[in-house]
Order: sequence, then C-alpha cells, then structure tokens
Amino acid sequence: MLPDLVDHFRVQHPHSTGHETIFYSSYVFFHKISAGIGLGISSLSLEFAGFQSGVCKQPQSVATMLKILIAAVPATLISTGLFILLFYPITEKTKPLGPAFAGLDKAGWSHLFGRN
Repeated sequence: MLPDLVDHFRVQHPHSTGHETIFYSSYVFFHKISAGIGLGISSLSLEFAGFQSGVCKQPQSVATMLKILIAAVPATLISTGLFILLFYPITEKTKPLGPAFAGLDKAGWSHLFGRN
C-alpha cells in the first residue's frame, strides 16, 4: 500500500520530487512509536493484573489478561483497521498504474517521474 500511496502522490503532484523519503520515514517512525506504545500498554496491563516477575505460579487474573491481550485486542484492532480500509481512496481502478495511465510510453513515464 505504501508504494501505491507514493505513486498516487507523484501523479497528483508531478512537479514535486523527492518526497518518497518522507513517506517511508514517517511509516517507520509511526510503526516504531506504535510498537513502543503497544509494549507499554501490555506491560501495564499485566502489572495491573498482578503479574510477578520470576514467580512460576501467577494469579488467574494474569491468565485472563493474557487471553485478552492475545485474542481480543488483536481481533478488535484488525476489525477496526479493515473498517478504516473501506474508506481508503486508492483502489485498483484509481491507483496510478491502473488503466488510466496504461497509455504512457517510456518517455511519458520518465517525464512524469523526473527521470531521464
């Protein structure tokens, strides 16, 4: 999806060049931030449930919290992501390499993407 987004941006803004790094670095940045937030939330959830490090026998609340973190949370987040994806503006018909741009020859693509 990210390469399609970059191509879509380049087609809509043909005179703007060099923004690929912004897209990719933003993706990596927010991916790392969300991973850190997710780890923090799961650690806090386990601590609130009574998790004790180094102890073999854990309370039942820890087992329940692990079930929630492993099953319910990912299912909810995936469902939310799929719902948001319904409103994603780039489809097979509208993406830059679709039928509307099939007629561009090599020179047309070079001009469009600023390459020789």
